[in-house]
Amino acid sequence: MSTNPCLSNVNGSIGSDTLHDIEVAGYRYVMLTICIFGVVCNILNLCVLLQRRLKESPYTYLTGLALADLLTLMSMSPVSIVRGDYIRHETIFFTLTRLTVQIYIPLANYFGQVSIMITVALTIERFLFTHYPLRTQSFCKPSYARRVVAIIVVLCAILNIPRFLTERVERRIGSELTFNSSSCMTHPFKIEYSSANISHVGQCFCVVGSTKESFLPYQNYYYYTMLGINQIIPFAILLCLNLSLIRRVQTSNRYTLAELIARQHTNINSATPTLNTATHKRLRDEHRLTKTLVAVVIVFLICNTFTIISYPGLVRFITKKKYPKYINVGFRIQKLITNIMLLLNYSINFFFYCAFNEKFLFTLKNTFRYEKLFCGLLKTERRNSSIHSTINLHSNICKTNQYISNYQGNSEQVNKRRRQFSNEKDFNKISKDELITNEDL
Repeated sequence: MSTNPCLSNVNGSIGSDTLHDIEVAGYRYVMLTICIFGVVCNILNLCVLLQRRLKESPYTYLTGLALADLLTLMSMSPVSIVRGDYIRHETIFFTLTRLTVQIYIPLANYFGQVSIMITVALTIERFLFTHYPLRTQSFCKPSYARRVVAIIVVLCAILNIPRFLTERVERRIGSELTFNSSSCMTHPFKIEYSSANISHVGQCFCVVGSTKESFLPYQNYYYYTMLGINQIIPFAILLCLNLSLIRRVQTSNRYTLAELIARQHTNINSATPTLNTATHKRLRDEHRLTKTLVAVVIVFLICNTFTIISYPGLVRFITKKKYPKYINVGFRIQKLITNIMLLLNYSINFFFYCAFNEKFLFTLKNTFRYEKLFCGLLKTERRNSSIHSTINLHSNICKTNQYISNYQGNSEQVNKRRRQFSNEKDFNKISKDELITNEDL
C-alpha cells in the first residue's frame, strides 16, 4: 500500500489509497500488456485475411473488424500510460492527458463502435445466408461487404464528432495541506519536474476534466443515445441472431454426420459419389465461418455486458441513494475490469479463427512458412545467383563468338591458301602441257 500525500479522503485528511495501487497495476501492466498482445494478434489477422485465398464476403468483414480492433487497441495505449502513473513532469503529463481526453479516447470510442457495427453486419449476413441461401447470393459478395463497411465507417464518424469537441481539461496545483483530489480525473502526484514554472516543483498536481457549457444541455441525451446505439441495440440483435445461428450450427452438425454415414454406405455399394466435392467443400467452409462468428459474438456479448452495467450515468443513478461513495471508490475498480474485458475482446479473435476455421489456419501456415518468412533473403540469393549466371553466360557467349571469329579467319586463310595452291598447280600443269607440245613439234 503506497502513501501519497496528495490524496485526500472525504474528511480532508491525508492518507494512503489502496485503490491507487490496484489501478496503477491494472493500467500500467495488465492493460498495456493486453494492448501490445492484441496489436500483434490483429496484425497477424490482417496478414492472413488479406491473402487472395480468403476472398469470400465474411472475410471482408473480418478484415475490417481486425483493422478496427487494431486501431482501438493503439488508441487505448496512451490511456494506460496516463493512468499508469508513470510521469512526474507537469507539462508532459498535462499535454499527454489533454491529447488522451480530446483525441485518443474519442478515437478508441469511434473505432470500437465501428468494430461493433461490423460484427452486427457480419452476423446479419450469416443469418440471412444460413436461412435464405438462394435469395441472398446476390449481396453476399466481397464488393457488397466493402460498401457496407465503408458506410459503417462514415456513419460512425458522424455520430462521434461531439466526442472530439466537447471535452476540456485544466490543471490543478496546490500544496499538500490545501490540495483537494476528489474531482481529479488523473492520479494526483507531487511535481518533480516543471518547464512551466519552477515554483511548482514539490506541489501536488492533477488534471481536472469537464464538459463545455454549450454541450451540457445535450450531454445526457447524447450519451444515452450512444449507449443505446453502441451497446443495447447491438446486444439485443446479436443475442437473438446468435441463438438462431447456434441452432443452425447444431442442425448442420447433425446433417453433416448423417451425410457422412450415407456417403460411406453409398460408396461401399457404388462407386458413384453422392455429392459434388466442390459443393461439399464450400458448404464445409461456410459452416466453419458460422462457427467462428458464433464464438466471436459470444465473447462480445460477455464483454458488452460489463460495458452496459459500467456506464457512469447508469451507475450513478443506481447507487446515488444507498451507496453515494461507490462512484468514487468501487466504480474505479469496476471501470478497470470493464476496460480489461473490452481490450481482451479486441485481442483474442485470432485464436477463435485458428480454432474454428481450418481455412484460416491453413492460410496462416502457408503465409508464414519458412520459405516466405525468409523470402527476402532467398530472393536476394536468387538475384545474386542469376546475376552471376548471367555474367558467366555473357562471358561464355563472348568466348564462343571469339572462337567462331577465329575459326572464320582461319578458314578464310585456308581457303585462300587452297586457291593459291590450286592456281599454282594449274599453272604448272599448263606449262608442262605446253612443253610436251613443243617437243612433239
